[in-house]
Amino acid sequence: MNRFKDQWIKYKISELHPKDLIHYGALYGVTVSFEEASDLLHLVQSSHWSIDDKQSMTNILEEAKETVSPETYALLKQLFKNFIG
Repeated sequence: MNRFKDQWIKYKISELHPKDLIHYGALYGVTVSFEEASDLLHLVQSSHWSIDDKQSMTNILEEAKETVSPETYALLKQLFKNFIG
């Protein structure tokens, strides 16, 4: 992926609010608490990662495991598998 696309994705993530993650979780049938959503956004927004660097994405996924419920983590793993590989 080119650098512009990577930066654009990071910008869009920086614009998200915890309520957005709660809404997206509901679309997948998962209840995400405001605290979980806030923690996840903080993790993703403050970490160094790249869409092209699978290891950096895996690291964030592993860090998220400490932040969210097992149900939410299972959804994150499934989304990761579907979109990252």
